[in-house]
Amino acid sequence: MCIPCYEKDDEPERFFSSHSAESLSPPQEIQSTSGIFLLFLLQAFPPLLVKILYHPSEHYVSYKQKTIEHVSNDAELHILVCAHREEDAMAAITLLEYTNPSKHNPLSIYGLCLEELVSSYIPVLINHQLGQKMSYSEGSRSQPVIDIFRYFKTQHSKLVQMHVFTAISPFKQMHEDICWLSFDKECSLIIIPFHKKWNSKGKMVSSNTDLRNLNTNVLKNAPCSVGTLIDRKKSQGLSSIFATSTTYRVAALFVGGADDREAISYALRMARSPRVHLTIMHFVARNDDFQNWENMVNDDFLRKVKAEMSAFKNIHFGEETVRDGSDTSEVIQSIVGDHDLIMVGRQHENEPQALSGLSAEWIDFPEIGPMGDLLASEYISDPVSVLVVQQQRKKEKVAASN
Repeated sequence: MCIPCYEKDDEPERFFSSHSAESLSPPQEIQSTSGIFLLFLLQAFPPLLVKILYHPSEHYVSYKQKTIEHVSNDAELHILVCAHREEDAMAAITLLEYTNPSKHNPLSIYGLCLEELVSSYIPVLINHQLGQKMSYSEGSRSQPVIDIFRYFKTQHSKLVQMHVFTAISPFKQMHEDICWLSFDKECSLIIIPFHKKWNSKGKMVSSNTDLRNLNTNVLKNAPCSVGTLIDRKKSQGLSSIFATSTTYRVAALFVGGADDREAISYALRMARSPRVHLTIMHFVARNDDFQNWENMVNDDFLRKVKAEMSAFKNIHFGEETVRDGSDTSEVIQSIVGDHDLIMVGRQHENEPQALSGLSAEWIDFPEIGPMGDLLASEYISDPVSVLVVQQQRKKEKVAASN
């Protein structure tokens, strides 16, 4: 028969543990429970407090006017261009090429390659002017985008200042890199690519939800104006972009509001190049004689536009009388095939009669507004690019939206 054997110290330890638990007084139990509860509070509340009290967007809210409308004609224009892939960079430099870089219209471009952080590495913003390099092999995917930006610089070495960066971060935080860089470089415009892509035949081939959320966050927090570039017109290589004999046909649509004024202001800056043929189309609703401050600002703006365009033969101004959004939609669809780029504003202060029926609840992509949504729809198959412009939002509006 086997008799159980115990280590010499086993029994005393069990006795001590049992005795200690039984002898714990009520005050000691309360202290132990309080300590556990306090530890829970210390771990749970700091993240909540940080989330409530810390708003990264407040660090890059601009109190200055950072818009194209308010930049003087001969002042250097600072633009931040964002690109995820080669086609984004190609579409962007096509737009920049016809933004008319010249001695009297200097440009300072900041090319930002956007790279999603999918590993355990920490987010980083790389300044390639300082010789900084990628710290991991996946970063090489940005190299074709970097090369396209640098090629644009070589074509305008004396007229364009080009600075290239790479932001490697999660999509949820990437808008902070974009907004901070545009604020730090005092940009008047951020150009971001639309989340949908088309092939050369006008068929949609991809849609990126993460990119769409990123664009929404940029529009919500940007310290300057933002242009969402919808690329339907595929370029035929870098050489075709810089062909001096190429004519670029641009239509800028005006209904009214700050975003429309910003789009027209950018279009006029482009039209100083003789290679750009600009048509400004003003939609006027029938029986819409209501006068308010916004309409007075629009009328004054159009008077200045007509005075400025009188010195240029490549700018044409026309008015289209419409009843509602249905008429406006028909006119827009009829001119799409005659242009390479259509520029529209994103939002309007009050729903104009010319856009009635195209309200937010009926559109698929509210981040590009009613006219942008129409031009990005499946009903448009022509190879035309679209730039949807949002003018810089005032600080109080940004705070309210947050």
